[in-house]
Amino acid sequence: MSKKIPNIHKRSDGRWEGRYKIGVYPDGRPRYASVYSRVYAEAKEKLIRAMAEHEAPPRFGKEKEIEKEKECMFSEVLEMWLSNNRLKQKGATEHKYRTLIERHIDPALGGRRMSQMSATVINTFLAQKQEAGRIDKKGGLSASYVRCMSHIIRSAMTFAVYEDFCQPLKSPVYKPALCKNDLQILSADAQKKLECYIFENSDDPTCVGILITLYAGLRIGEICALSWDDIDLSSKIIHVRHTVSRVRDTDPRLGNKTKLILDTPKTASSMRDIPISDSLFTRLFEFKRSSSHGFVLSITGDFVTPRTYENRFHRVLEKCGVASINYHALRHTFATRCIEAGVDPKSLSEMLGHANVGITLNTYVHSSMDMKRRQIEKLKMNF
Repeated sequence: MSKKIPNIHKRSDGRWEGRYKIGVYPDGRPRYASVYSRVYAEAKEKLIRAMAEHEAPPRFGKEKEIEKEKECMFSEVLEMWLSNNRLKQKGATEHKYRTLIERHIDPALGGRRMSQMSATVINTFLAQKQEAGRIDKKGGLSASYVRCMSHIIRSAMTFAVYEDFCQPLKSPVYKPALCKNDLQILSADAQKKLECYIFENSDDPTCVGILITLYAGLRIGEICALSWDDIDLSSKIIHVRHTVSRVRDTDPRLGNKTKLILDTPKTASSMRDIPISDSLFTRLFEFKRSSSHGFVLSITGDFVTPRTYENRFHRVLEKCGVASINYHALRHTFATRCIEAGVDPKSLSEMLGHANVGITLNTYVHSSMDMKRRQIEKLKMNF
């Protein structure tokens, strides 16, 4: 099979499109033309012939200096990359990427021409961010934060190569390793305390939400977006179809302000159905009879924001004497209790909304010392 050329791609209509540069616009942006064919080999032949016919003579002296002045800046590439990916990225993801670009990437690298963007320049920037990159100058950014910036820069550079703004980088871009800290989970005693408080305050929407997460593993954005229409009590199923996301407001009069919206989950695997256990069903059935709002957690009729709900959760922990943890720890606790109870990893992975079982086992399931001890006791000596 002949080797594929990077600037040939298959279109959604089934045809192969080959793009080649034919010049530049007055503002310095490159101009392209295309050839098409239903067959890859034919598209490749057409592209090679078209490129040969339009090949520009080499530029020297003053012409070369003019080309340099018109060269694209990295800030322009970042903006084009964001626009190009807008359709496939969820609003919250786009907001996250744009925030990282505006706060960290563009101020340091945006003013560079594309010919100045090397792996050394990028890696130096990323290393500095990990060592002392906080906006408040109080230390470095986390590995996961820097990894996200690394992803943005690498993706933008790949886009720039594809669009013929620059040559490919000659060496890899730095991607810091994640430190696997012990996941926060509730101990059996702490969970019992929390559940006792919940049962004593079963008419409190905050407590009902905590119970749903403990026995269904929903994320905080998902529980805030959960409505009674999503809970099928007759079939005993929770349908996860929405999440609360923060996105940038499109109203130009508001500047860079953001807003919270009811959105669909980020990935297809996050759209899932979770069975309701008998014990959770009893609590939900009783609570629904007294609820007068569409959203499960609501006390006003609208959905509760994740920040507000997190604050309410911490007040519950304080009242029942449980040490402070973040809300996501309830999801870790659900996964761990499922493994302890013998739930198979595939079923658990689907209930958590993960793309594959490996994510479930490697990221969310906390192997406690008690679990390890029970497993090691299965080894028997032969004498």
